[in-house]
Amino acid sequence: MPSKGIDCYSYIPSSLAAAYEVHFEVPGDSFTHSNEDNFTKRHVEVESSKINGRDHLASIYGIGHVVGRFQWTVYRDGVEVASSFNNINALTGNLAAGSMMLSTQLFTPIKTDDAIITYGFYDAGHGEAGLTNHDQCWVFIAPITLQSWLGDIAPPGSGEEAKPFSRLCLVCPHDNGMNTMQNVDLVLQSLDEGALGELRNHFPHLKWFNHLPDSALIHMLPNIVYGVSVTQKKTITIMLELGARYFEFRPAYLLPLFERPSKLENKLYFQHACIPGMAFDNFLEEQVSFLDSHPTEICVVHIRHDNIPSECRLPTDDELDSIFDQSCAGATSAPLKWGGSELLQQRISALRESGSRLIVLRNADKYDSWTSEAYATLTADPILKRFETMTTEGQSRPESGDLTILQCQATSQSIKEVLVYSVLTSNAATSCLTSTKADLDRQTLPWVRTNLNQRLKAEGKLCVLLNDFIDGATTETGVEVSRERLSWP
Repeated sequence: MPSKGIDCYSYIPSSLAAAYEVHFEVPGDSFTHSNEDNFTKRHVEVESSKINGRDHLASIYGIGHVVGRFQWTVYRDGVEVASSFNNINALTGNLAAGSMMLSTQLFTPIKTDDAIITYGFYDAGHGEAGLTNHDQCWVFIAPITLQSWLGDIAPPGSGEEAKPFSRLCLVCPHDNGMNTMQNVDLVLQSLDEGALGELRNHFPHLKWFNHLPDSALIHMLPNIVYGVSVTQKKTITIMLELGARYFEFRPAYLLPLFERPSKLENKLYFQHACIPGMAFDNFLEEQVSFLDSHPTEICVVHIRHDNIPSECRLPTDDELDSIFDQSCAGATSAPLKWGGSELLQQRISALRESGSRLIVLRNADKYDSWTSEAYATLTADPILKRFETMTTEGQSRPESGDLTILQCQATSQSIKEVLVYSVLTSNAATSCLTSTKADLDRQTLPWVRTNLNQRLKAEGKLCVLLNDFIDGATTETGVEVSRERLSWP
């Protein structure tokens, strides 16, 4: 009988294990996840044989025999605190309606008194281009205490606070500035077909759509950008509350092609190649506001300018210095200072005492797991193999700098067939980036928890975990690794 499968994933922190559970349900089948089911995958099917007109949709739409509801529900002490659903056509596999048909970037985190709940959904096709034919749904719960995790594991006056900041393992939202399509839409809606020639020079993925007439391609640009670039869905403040403490930002001014016709102010934006994400001043405003209200926390901002077209004017060092000075001056609770890479080697206590809680790096060298070949993947295997190649000796080479980076997310959009299929069949929940998110996490994050501190022990090397669609499972991984590293002599 016709059916559509859904792979389900959840994460419940140990600190909330006694209170929380996640329930997944389809017509005729359901199961409940506890903390013991972290980093596992469970599967359900919306089967037409189990609907048989009994679903409430039958009486409303007369289609209950093929459309069934997939729903997740989070319970705290047996009381529902969050829920979302999609109605799925078992015959076609298509979404019929639902609260998770919204764009992934609009899946708003849900806060309770003691937790932040994040979730996502991928609307799968029939397995074309190597993509899964199973819908993907994940529900990850983070403790609200992550907003002050550094204060918890290195409290003021403790022996842990006397350790160098570089002992930590920080979590970084990959391309954190691509958390909205607002600025993208403003620049793209003002373009006409004549702009495509120049855009092709800056946006190489467009060559994969040369079979389309320009009149069609110009209207598909938002879908292409969405599939390639949007890697986050939360505000910077929520990312910080979830525990992220390391942010890469590529600030540059607008591409002249965008500046001329758009209504967007020509100031510094996060640049994904030539695509503008969030504004730099807004990013720093949220950073400073968070640090001002969380006096034990310390953040790193890594300014990078890789892959930005030469036509996008870059800020000068003096300009950046002034911007950081002005931003830190906005703190009202206590003095807040920023400094350079020399702060990485200072004691956590010294950074707090001096107020130097915003560390700014600029195009710093790093020892990175990422390669274009390994990360153009739909599975975790090549990523885990890259992790396995990383060693303390590799960290210690002069060219490795002060940073050791492990990237947990795939860049499946680099696979031509994957991106083309995702764009041509696009709806609000078909970004190829969401097709691999949860399944990679269930494999990469346990590897990090088990192996990072055994394999990467070089002193003075700050470790960083990058991931798409940042969540509590990733940030708690960084916290647990950091806790162990602070216990070293």
